[in-house]
Amino acid sequence: MPESRIFSDTFLALGAPCDVVLPQVDAVFAKKVFLKVKTEIEQLENNISHFSTLSAIWNVNSSPKNKWISVSSETWEILMICKDFYEMSNGAFDITTAPLLTLWKENESPTDEEIENARNKCGFDKLELDDENKKIRFTVEGMELDFSSIEKGYALDIVKPILTDMGVQNAIINFQEEAVLALGNHPGGEVWPLGIRNQRNPREFNHVFPTSNQAVITAGTIFIRDDGEGIQKRQIISPATGLLIEGDRTVSVKSDSATMGEFIAHIWLILPENDKEILAENFENIEILEVDYLDDDIRTKLSIL
Repeated sequence: MPESRIFSDTFLALGAPCDVVLPQVDAVFAKKVFLKVKTEIEQLENNISHFSTLSAIWNVNSSPKNKWISVSSETWEILMICKDFYEMSNGAFDITTAPLLTLWKENESPTDEEIENARNKCGFDKLELDDENKKIRFTVEGMELDFSSIEKGYALDIVKPILTDMGVQNAIINFQEEAVLALGNHPGGEVWPLGIRNQRNPREFNHVFPTSNQAVITAGTIFIRDDGEGIQKRQIISPATGLLIEGDRTVSVKSDSATMGEFIAHIWLILPENDKEILAENFENIEILEVDYLDDDIRTKLSIL
């Protein structure tokens, strides 16, 4: 019988390293599982990556307005999820804000006119859908689809049943601590302790989520640099105004569905408190950690729904 040990390997996908940790399995089986996870996530990346010139979405985004474009069944499924999220959030979750993101990346102080011109190219409601034939078309020139605010969570939801079907009981699938699936239990305990790092001091944790068969998603306006040297700003835009979300903030969500966690984490950065309270009434078995990094303090708020 092959010796069991902790297997760990990493591959790059969806713009981040993805760590696969499999305790208490033999090396041959673990490698088979790793390659299956890698293949599935890379296939998803080939479909929906906003940055790869080889992806199907790149071709969609290069299409002119009013041209009907066929998309794969997987892409259509993600589109329907994003449509539901767009409607649930009254437009706060919108996968068509790429023109605004591009504007703010190229210009630190765009004019009101430039912002309005970019906003006119955004809006899921400007995307026409042919349900029967799984086709879409842009009604405005310059529109783009960008799934970066949901793709890692969706990837985790894809691999979770695959791991279960393969007989994997315990595992961690980790996209740079921004999207983490914890399957089963930690080798030394009953749950996986998933820590939310202090972005200003990565050796400290603002909170630890005890997690089993769930995911923890983190979104924010700041993040720790890949080299560990300080923090960087991340542009989060309000679709309603076209403006950047101000302040240094992160939102972490523990949920059964990683895709739902992505949705909540991102819109919690954007929505006002009243809207969040109304939307929270629709959620169950969700934990939300909000962290505000103030000038001389860190303020946290944990909501259990």
